[in-house]
Amino acid sequence: MRLEDEDKQVIFEIVASRYFTTQSWKWVNLRTDINKIFKAFDELNEQYASYSYVSRDWYVENMGSKYIHMCSTWEELKNLVAFLNTHGSAFNFLVNTGNRKSFCIVSDTRELSEAQANAIKEVQKLGYNTFIFLATVPDEIEFQLLQVRGVN
Repeated sequence: MRLEDEDKQVIFEIVASRYFTTQSWKWVNLRTDINKIFKAFDELNEQYASYSYVSRDWYVENMGSKYIHMCSTWEELKNLVAFLNTHGSAFNFLVNTGNRKSFCIVSDTRELSEAQANAIKEVQKLGYNTFIFLATVPDEIEFQLLQVRGVN
């Protein structure tokens, strides 16, 4: 069976997430969870609107959603959300290695699209590292279909 590009992309993301986990890195799949970051941002704004005597930095640092956006300050979260609104689709993961936060592209080639190259330039201005997780998957995968007869 021939694998489509979308199938390969899912496999690449599985391999990358397994690698991140074995390294004990925190990570967020931007393809599936970017809306959780936007929701956390909106919830923080709602909390601040209700209780503005508490600083936004305190909310960022202490809300339960910190695991999803990995930010420590309001300014950092605000910049992250603005960046994701513009360039989020260029990346597959947001990764925290413990020392540094990085954006990751998962691919089978070193070649970048123009959108990815521009996104990398912009995210580096915000102080994030970027890397490409290269993986290879065969174009075709073998399988067997076995029939199992039920008991009458």
